[in-house]
Amino acid sequence: MQFTGHINEDVVMALYLGNVSVEEKQRIYQHVAECSGCTREFDLYRQMLSGVETLVKQMGGAQHAARLRSSIQGQLRQRQIYYDLFYHALVGPVWVAATMHGICMLQFSEHTPFEIEELLRERQSEAWIVRDKKAMAKITAELREYFQRRLEHFSIPIDWRFVAEGFKRQALQLVSKIPYGQVYTYGEIAERLHSPKAVRAVGQALAANPIPIFVPCHRVIAAGGKLGGFSAGPIIKRRLLELEGVRWPNVTRQMDLFARWC
Repeated sequence: MQFTGHINEDVVMALYLGNVSVEEKQRIYQHVAECSGCTREFDLYRQMLSGVETLVKQMGGAQHAARLRSSIQGQLRQRQIYYDLFYHALVGPVWVAATMHGICMLQFSEHTPFEIEELLRERQSEAWIVRDKKAMAKITAELREYFQRRLEHFSIPIDWRFVAEGFKRQALQLVSKIPYGQVYTYGEIAERLHSPKAVRAVGQALAANPIPIFVPCHRVIAAGGKLGGFSAGPIIKRRLLELEGVRWPNVTRQMDLFARWC
């Protein structure tokens, strides 16, 4: 994990479970030594954990204490969110996040690690958020392959829990099946969802897409060949389409191909 602020339960738990590097451990202890507020918090958390483990040892021995630690690790993995920062000249700075179930968020921004963790905590208040390059290595590697035109299909599953159930999730799940290099209109997506009049609702769902590129909302355009909206702006949307071989304004569609994916 990366220590980016004051002491909290996530930091203490990471130390308790040994999930920090030597460098991060030194930074944490240095901060605690210099911050009186964090000194009190740190001591309180450690006393609570030490007390629980001592009680378990007294009741069931060292094996029970080891099982307690293993159980805590398992529970933390269930609510853990990993993230990392990424940069490519085509789109600029990007940060991406994932859970044990798959990728859950991607944003085009220059947010600091502290800001990223706050944004993720707004989505999942009980999450244990960790910046971890190793855990995110496969995702960032596939992004690099995609930007180098070496990858057309991502193998990373999507964690749909960050998207509310209902029409919005249905729209994004449908868009996630659009093949590389193909584009479709908001109206065509609405028709596929059996709601031909819900063109605006489709646009709103795509505007709130938490995982662009992996859920390729850039492949959905407005009627009449107009570019349409995109969370990172029209320039990056056009760049992504051109990266995939779509030539503007001579856009082609293959609805029969799309139909086999739906």
